[in-house]
Amino acid sequence: MNIYDELNVDRIINASDTYTRIGGSRMSRRTLETMQEAAESFVDIGELSDAICKRIAERTGNETAFISSGAGACVVLTASACMTRGNEELMYQLPDASSCPKNEIIVFASQKNCPILPYWHLTELSGASLIPVADSIKSLQEAIGPKTAAVFFFTGTVYEWTTPDLRDVIETAHETGVPVIVDAAAQLPPKSLMSWYTVDLKADAVIFSGGKFINGPQTTGIVLGRHEILDHCRAMASPNVRIGRPYKVGKEEYAAFYRACMDFLDLNEEAKYQELKAVLEHIKASLSEVPGYHSYIEETGRLGQQIPMLYLQFTDGTTGKECYDFLYSAPERIDIGTFNPKDPTGDPCRIFINAINLREPDLPILIQKLNRFLTLPERGRSHE
Repeated sequence: MNIYDELNVDRIINASDTYTRIGGSRMSRRTLETMQEAAESFVDIGELSDAICKRIAERTGNETAFISSGAGACVVLTASACMTRGNEELMYQLPDASSCPKNEIIVFASQKNCPILPYWHLTELSGASLIPVADSIKSLQEAIGPKTAAVFFFTGTVYEWTTPDLRDVIETAHETGVPVIVDAAAQLPPKSLMSWYTVDLKADAVIFSGGKFINGPQTTGIVLGRHEILDHCRAMASPNVRIGRPYKVGKEEYAAFYRACMDFLDLNEEAKYQELKAVLEHIKASLSEVPGYHSYIEETGRLGQQIPMLYLQFTDGTTGKECYDFLYSAPERIDIGTFNPKDPTGDPCRIFINAINLREPDLPILIQKLNRFLTLPERGRSHE
């Protein structure tokens, strides 16, 4: 019996994205086999971590790498590293950062006020004081002071709607010796971003989720960048009894993340892109031709990633939430993408479908249920 059936928990067809709330992405059979293999022996966790991070840093052209239990944990630990800078006494005091000479983290106000999940709040879990600034280089220059530990920048279309260019942000912060940490948790692909932010733009560190397009364990995240910051992340992480102790990564997760990351770096991105696009084109061609909506495929993902996305735009007043509620209802629960009414990049009368987590058996179920919604007699009339 399937474990979810045993627990009487409904399985969900993921036609939306690599969202944490429904489990992220699918690990490959090869990754799962690596995880099982790692579970059968004991190793020194520090040695395992160092070996994996060394390999990944070499493949991506970075000084070093650091793996923790998700991109969120990486945010907390990089903020902590920027405040403590290797001072062991300060490390033990966190999340009380009152004794840190530099304990302020700058973020742009538009990113703090973004109508998506408040990822910026994770910096405050380190004990840092958050300093929001207006979206201009002048405001950034005025905000940087003797207590500034770092500037955090959150990437993605919705987060960069009005901010200055990241290259200018990095150059400005570096003029006064302030590091810049880039949270690009959901920005892959392309894989070239694993070096672009740090090697090309000269950001001090960049954070990616391990459980999104890398297709590693959902409970992993990686930081790539400079020894000066990432070595301090290691010093505060498990097995050390410091602020990062709860963000434990097991030997199985380390090994699985390594395998998934190497496979991602070896991926033929163009072939994968065309594979996903073909799935979306099949779905689009299978939709009922009824009035009240139109469908189209965009070449990039919701946050600007290099993945195709299928959109349905309702023109009769139907909302994305109505469509979502219908598809998510049992039986055969299906998760699709919708937009927050306050999201400047979206429309509450639009839905999106992402093929990354769809398998062939999912397609007829998705198409049938979506067509049932599109042909509901009351759908258009309810908005007249």
